[in-house]
Amino acid sequence: MQGVRGRIRSGGDEGGMQLGANPPAQAPLALYSGIVTVDAQGKATITFNVPAFDGSARLMATAWTATKLGQATEDVIVRDPVVMTTTLPRFLGVGDRSTLRIDVNNVEGQAGEYAIDVMPGGVTEAEGGTRRVTLASKASTGLVLPLTGKGAGLGNIKVRIAGPGELTIEREYELGVRPAYPPIERRTVRTLARGESITVGSEVFADVIEGSGAVSLSVMPTGAIDVPSLLLSLDRYPFGCSEQVVSRALPLLYLNELAAESNLALDKGADERIRESIARVLSRQSADGSIGLWSASSEGGTDVWLHAYVTDFLTRAKERGFHVPDGAFRQALERLRNSVNISRDLSEGGEGIAYALYVLARNSVAPVGDIRYLADVKLDNIETPLAKGQIGAALALLGDKGRAEKVFGAAFQALPKQAVAPEGGRTDYGSDLRDGAALATLASEAGIERIARAAFQRIDAQRKMTPRASTQENVWMVLAARALAKESTSLRLEIDGAEHSGAYFKTFRRAELVGKTVRIANRGERPVQMVVGIQGSPASPEPAEERGFKISRSYFTLDGKPADISKVSQNQRLAVVIKVTEKENMAARIVLADYLPAGFEIDNPRLIESASGALSWVGEMSETEYTEFRDERFVAAFNRGNDGKPINIAYIVRAVSPGRYVHPPAMVEDMYRPDRFARTAAGTIEVVPAGR
Repeated sequence: MQGVRGRIRSGGDEGGMQLGANPPAQAPLALYSGIVTVDAQGKATITFNVPAFDGSARLMATAWTATKLGQATEDVIVRDPVVMTTTLPRFLGVGDRSTLRIDVNNVEGQAGEYAIDVMPGGVTEAEGGTRRVTLASKASTGLVLPLTGKGAGLGNIKVRIAGPGELTIEREYELGVRPAYPPIERRTVRTLARGESITVGSEVFADVIEGSGAVSLSVMPTGAIDVPSLLLSLDRYPFGCSEQVVSRALPLLYLNELAAESNLALDKGADERIRESIARVLSRQSADGSIGLWSASSEGGTDVWLHAYVTDFLTRAKERGFHVPDGAFRQALERLRNSVNISRDLSEGGEGIAYALYVLARNSVAPVGDIRYLADVKLDNIETPLAKGQIGAALALLGDKGRAEKVFGAAFQALPKQAVAPEGGRTDYGSDLRDGAALATLASEAGIERIARAAFQRIDAQRKMTPRASTQENVWMVLAARALAKESTSLRLEIDGAEHSGAYFKTFRRAELVGKTVRIANRGERPVQMVVGIQGSPASPEPAEERGFKISRSYFTLDGKPADISKVSQNQRLAVVIKVTEKENMAARIVLADYLPAGFEIDNPRLIESASGALSWVGEMSETEYTEFRDERFVAAFNRGNDGKPINIAYIVRAVSPGRYVHPPAMVEDMYRPDRFARTAAGTIEVVPAGR
């Protein structure tokens, strides 16, 4: 309609379902010659260094002149005279006991004795050594060896075959070994009086498995904002909606400002993480410019707050010198402008409009009159402290400092005067803690330090009421730390005998504290807050727990009969049925994750979207906002109203690898009020070979 050249878009299935897998055990065969000039007879010889591969490869060629074009394809069999096939599970858990199967087929090799060497490495353990077999021409044989996951990390297994005619074939396979149970976080706040010290060593990892774990140490005037713990928590969060992608990347824009001497794990490759996040959220941009929560077709078209948050990140990234495609960025801003233009009433959805106006002001394209009108006439209609603060920040960006101070004052007065338990049901992903941290950030950026300092006191009190923080709370507390750092110059510490001025942030991986301790002493005049945060995978499973939700996981045969999974036959298919109920009905964005044992794999992802056919006995399944099928887990997200309707969902798994495996729990949580969560108990399963 506007005469603008369109963009070709391809794909299908609405992007609402994703399948994820671990990297392949062997590198894929994909080779490219580049453009080659032919000789006078129209011929060219091209050679490829083909890696270890047995199978059918497709050779494709395209040729052209100024007036003609042609192409051809041909399938070529690539194999050694003796073909070796190795079967591994897709992954292992720590302590899992599985099998490694090696099949040897003498397709074109000489008859005789062959030596098979197995050399395990890394965190996998298998029976090594040499085994000798006699193979006639066209004959085959197989070996089955026990395989164990010793610790979290990457294992590798080399298999070498040597035989008559100086034949030598070697293959190397990689196998990821994950922690048996989902990671945990623990946070301890301690006040260090004048002259007091504390020593931290590897004992903090006593209940964390080998190969995992990090401890973060933070000393600030307030214990609420422990930057390294917050960054680690954001980095660890296993899901990936647009809000979470941005929350993970946004603090990295200011990492060097936060702590010049920090040694955070996120420091390496931070720029690449930011670039990946930019590309990922823009891949969810619809034709109308809006950016969806999980995909381009999800609720992002009407979620003004989310769209403003993503565009805020893109704006800040551009300011920091990162490349953001101009076309996509202009579309994002135009979408915000349209949202502001069609808004009629700030009694509902005003949080998104306030954020949109702030982002437009940051890009110097805001309607100045509208912002001043809201500040002078409609400020009481804006419900949340953050939305009021964003109007104030927009005014400050426009140079209207007087109005900005007045509006920031009103925003601060809107914060609860006494810390209260976290609330739920907000549409702007927020909470009192998030609003206080964001208000401190915006006030400091606007140069209104009085409001920033006052907001810090509210943050500290509210943090004590929030044992588990959301991604929104974490990201704005990290950004608020930039402002708090200005107030921390009076801190005087002693770190391992050396003087240190100002705030202290440090993250240590487990290996860095082996045989070492860190001693921190307060040499200042006033008490300081020290936070010790521990993250890692527990050595033993956490018990089943219900806080706001109740979750159950059951297994059935495909005809609806209850199944006992303590012992399952290889190739048996089972239906997993998960039910979730809420103790208190409220609107929420809920995510459910079912972690699979290593011997299982998801069989038919499409059945999740319909209860017809094989799973009709399950009944009506809940509508999902997003589903994800990975090697090690099934994930579903739900955008819930307050109707209290239970969640009922099912999918099919197949037992594939014989062995004995840890069975991790299924978990559900409110993403923006994470104190509401539940998990099932963990256990063990055994997959027995078919026919036994």
